[in-house]
Amino acid sequence: MLCNEVEKYIASAQGTPFFYAVGDDDYAEILSELKQRGIVVDRVSDFCPRDDKYPDLVDIIDHFRTLDIDCNTNKHVLIGLGEYLALRGSVFAEQTLRQLKNTTLGTARVILLLRSVRSQVDSMVNDDIRLSAQKRVHITPNAFSMVSISRMKYSLKDDVANGVKGLLRRLEDGAAGICSVNTNMEFRDSIYPVSSINTAYEALVNTLKDFDIAEKYGTEDQWNRLFQELSKKKSLDTVYTENNITNDIEDKLYLKCAGLEFRNWLYFIFLKQYIDKIENEYLKYVVEMTEQFDLLKNNILNLIIGVDRSDPRYEQFYWDRKKLISGFPESDLAIFVHANEVDPEESIYRFTDTTDLECSEIIKWISKHGYIEEINTIYPALRQYLADYVFDCGDLSELLTQYFKQYRMRKIKNYIDDEFLEQVISNAKDLPYTRLETRDSAILNITEKQSSFLYWIDALGVEFLPYITALVEKKGLAMHVDITYAELPTITSINKSFYENWPGSKFKEEKLDDIKHKAKGGYSFEKCDAPIHLVSELKVIECAVDRAATKLAMHTCKTFVIASDHGASRLAVIQRQEEKYETDTKGEHSGRCCKEFDGCDLPYAILENGYLVLADYGRFKGSRAANVEVHGGASLEEVIVPVITLKLKKQSNIVDIKVIKPDSIYADRHNGTSINLYISDIKTSENVSIVIGDKRYKAVCKDATHFAVDMPDIKRAKKDISANVFDGDDLVGNVRFNVKGKMAAVVSDFDDLI
Repeated sequence: MLCNEVEKYIASAQGTPFFYAVGDDDYAEILSELKQRGIVVDRVSDFCPRDDKYPDLVDIIDHFRTLDIDCNTNKHVLIGLGEYLALRGSVFAEQTLRQLKNTTLGTARVILLLRSVRSQVDSMVNDDIRLSAQKRVHITPNAFSMVSISRMKYSLKDDVANGVKGLLRRLEDGAAGICSVNTNMEFRDSIYPVSSINTAYEALVNTLKDFDIAEKYGTEDQWNRLFQELSKKKSLDTVYTENNITNDIEDKLYLKCAGLEFRNWLYFIFLKQYIDKIENEYLKYVVEMTEQFDLLKNNILNLIIGVDRSDPRYEQFYWDRKKLISGFPESDLAIFVHANEVDPEESIYRFTDTTDLECSEIIKWISKHGYIEEINTIYPALRQYLADYVFDCGDLSELLTQYFKQYRMRKIKNYIDDEFLEQVISNAKDLPYTRLETRDSAILNITEKQSSFLYWIDALGVEFLPYITALVEKKGLAMHVDITYAELPTITSINKSFYENWPGSKFKEEKLDDIKHKAKGGYSFEKCDAPIHLVSELKVIECAVDRAATKLAMHTCKTFVIASDHGASRLAVIQRQEEKYETDTKGEHSGRCCKEFDGCDLPYAILENGYLVLADYGRFKGSRAANVEVHGGASLEEVIVPVITLKLKKQSNIVDIKVIKPDSIYADRHNGTSINLYISDIKTSENVSIVIGDKRYKAVCKDATHFAVDMPDIKRAKKDISANVFDGDDLVGNVRFNVKGKMAAVVSDFDDLI
């Protein structure tokens, strides 16, 4: 409701303006009532010469001095003046108000509806008591204002006023609270609180909800680019999505973090914004520690180096990091490998098997520091290669089991010792492999050759059988292995007829042989004496088993046969043993064999097929130096080769295996231990065995599902024995049992009597 003073002022011509000070709460209501009285509204903003220029007070005064020309339209209310004066400051406001109180308007009646300058109006009244006496002023009880100004050079909001003129117009319309304006004016003396948003970053933080990313995480150009993108899209989520950044944080991680493009920086900002949603603990740690987006990739690779293994987070960090770097190229892993050299003895614990480069570094470390148990989890393929393989080939089983167990470990540790050399010399004298079946004989015995596929892996020796067994088991294939030997010398020209005479489909894989002793294999003993070529060897074998599984699954063959012409020796290279003879014929295959000549008195040279073949680790003079492995000689690793037959397993129920009466297994110091097994489904009941450690025990078939196993060497009590159960060469299950001593049995019987 209008005050009495205004009512009287409107009713009579005064010739001077009326000062009506109001607050935010009653401004709109009072203005509405004035309009209802037919009073014309004039806006200060209309007197701004340009959008971002202050209004001209002279023009405003001149405007009102001419209002008495038309007596019908000489009742006016001027709005926006108080807000304008507040923008200019207290001193300017008081000066202007004092000027206006003495301005004559003729017959015009002009109400100055003033907001935001109550104290200045109070000061004017206190200085001139005539204003109250003349009833030309009224201050409402709640004449307070809560307006504040936000100067925005950058803005994503739709309600930003354009220049001073636009700001005044919004204030004239009753706007309160924070009023945003795009202006060059600084409002240094303003009565209103004034804040400024002068950068794109400030605009983003001001506009986006919960966007509290520190400005230091981006450059001015980057924040400007994001601001521009948001100006088009209006949604940060849309900007993220269009740059292939989603809540699947780890998906295609390398593409997101490797590079200096806007999208790479945006991914970094995304991680910072949603750090609490990162489930990968190592990535969360890296994001917390990273302050520059271009360091994110390298920090993912390298920050693990600074985390001590005693840190309770270390193990989780290790596995989380391994997942993250699985898609990183070797060129980037090289950065980590170099940085990881800071503590050579600790470096092994940071490596993974995600790239060939790291696998090679693991092997280099082993060749220098030795094998440690942690490598079993760091490089699982290497653990599988070094696993025990218990041969099943009659009286040579234990000899070959122990020999190749030691050979594999010496190959990876890159050394040869006198103890093993004694075995090599002993084998060179006895030639135990001659008690095995020949490779050609084993292949000849394969039935249905037309429906079988022969896969010749050149230079595949039995050293790889533990690894092949693990791969085959993972693929769920049935496997049979014949342990055979090749003809001497162990060179391809002498040992290829098995392939040439094969009537069915076939393929020759030469990569393994290339790796071992050809320049195109990419390895050189002289350049790097560590056995890093094993990394590539395992890859070749993995591909072979993958191909077998694929062809069998596609039913393009019923049987997949893996065979080889010969094996190869790493230790013959390490030994560097050169014999005394320089012959007229050029040494072949790094001197492991050469054409026959008269007068050779080497004790371990075997004459066969017109060649002198060395059965120890010697090498004839005049031959081409070895790359990383050799063949042509008669060491067990060169001569003994597997013939592996792979088939699809029967898709029947899972084999159920149980130990019969597990509480009644006792050791006898004379006869050892016996157990009885129930096996629900067996393919070849006459070829069932169990393997404990590096020992194989044959099972005797009692009926279709029951078997007895004697273990004469287990003569003492032992707990938690783990036994793998084999149906031929197929691992069909595992059982665990305890063996009690005889004394335990006596005590038990005595307790039963009591």
